[in-house]
Amino acid sequence: MIKMTVSKNGFTLVEVLITVGITLALIPIVITLLINCQVLSSIAKHKVEAAYAAQQTIETQRQEPISYFAPRLATQNAVSPAIVGLVPLDTKGNYSNVNCNTNPNIICGTETITIKPETFSGLQSNYTAVYQPAIGSAITYNIIAHINVQISWFEIGLNRTISESYAADFIVNDPMLN
Repeated sequence: MIKMTVSKNGFTLVEVLITVGITLALIPIVITLLINCQVLSSIAKHKVEAAYAAQQTIETQRQEPISYFAPRLATQNAVSPAIVGLVPLDTKGNYSNVNCNTNPNIICGTETITIKPETFSGLQSNYTAVYQPAIGSAITYNIIAHINVQISWFEIGLNRTISESYAADFIVNDPMLN
């Protein structure tokens, strides 16, 4: 005669309840991590977009003629009035989109451009030049300009404004360096 053993396969009610409890405890943690990753990814994306927009602005400023910089750099240690404009930060590199306030998929930012003379610890007189405009008297100005571009935007995921600054020093109207 063959003896048959009965094996018990499966989970007990206690094991199932413990597993469900652990799973329910971990679900909020996983959801929070996913939301934080999405917010941090969005911030990183917008910082890269802001850096790209700032670099475009700096390169545009480098191409300006001497007549653009001379009045801004004529006063030693003075900061010229900031140039403020709207900068839409989008994923396609289109920074002249006029629909940025009406399109919820485009993050709108404010760009503030500040141009000032570079002082170099009192050696300012070694870095000056004279510009003679077509009308009016000659202007002595600082050859080396410091440009600061600050881009601020409202980050929806954080519900606050983030600001990034980018700066560059360059020699005004130098065809080799600009």
